[in-house]
Amino acid sequence: MIEDALVIIPAFNEAAVIGDTLAELKKFASRILVIDDGSQDDTGLRAREAGAETLRHSANLGYGAALKTGFSYGLRYSKVSFFLTFDADGQHDPAFLEPLMNPLRKNESDYLIGSRFLMSDDSSAPAARKIGSKIFSVATSALIGQRITDPTSGMLGLTRKIAKVFTSKLFPLDFPDADVVIMLSRMGYRIQEMPVRMRPARRPGSMHSGVLKPAYYLAKMSVSMVHFALRLDLKQKRREMESAD
Repeated sequence: MIEDALVIIPAFNEAAVIGDTLAELKKFASRILVIDDGSQDDTGLRAREAGAETLRHSANLGYGAALKTGFSYGLRYSKVSFFLTFDADGQHDPAFLEPLMNPLRKNESDYLIGSRFLMSDDSSAPAARKIGSKIFSVATSALIGQRITDPTSGMLGLTRKIAKVFTSKLFPLDFPDADVVIMLSRMGYRIQEMPVRMRPARRPGSMHSGVLKPAYYLAKMSVSMVHFALRLDLKQKRREMESAD
């Protein structure tokens, strides 16, 4: 049972599946925080009934904004040493959270990415998603000089120092994925990947479904990646944040 980390789950219109996701997750982690990001259904109610701490946005602000709310709450109201992020739709296997914790506890890494592409038998991701992830993988790896196979993964482990970065103005509020990996690398933090297994989501659809949403995501992410890659002040930003502790 994970006692030294807060698991943060952004959720938007996940009432149909959030109960099952939490019932499974509670077997592995004791502290779980669901951010109901302005859902139009009973997501928040179902999360509370399942025993999770729950916060609610009055409007849908986006995945990154939900994470930022969770990290802000966790830093202020808990003394846990680490944070984990987890998807609400059931595609993450909570059995892989403990391996994510080990390098953090040993002080071998600051930011752990659960990579579905390090599992040789993983085939759960849709073909389009795999292609997109591959593109961002190649670009991210080239920009930071480190092989990253799954920069868009939602299963993450991180220290309080990283959580503090994620509550700053640097953190993207819509799609914090590959651009965040580049930002953290430029700041000098240690990034590592661990193999995890992903499963089909318990409900159809995703935030990147359709045609316009993926196109917007691709364009926005590309611009954000280049922006962080070109910034020369990120190590100074890190020193300023850490000196303020």
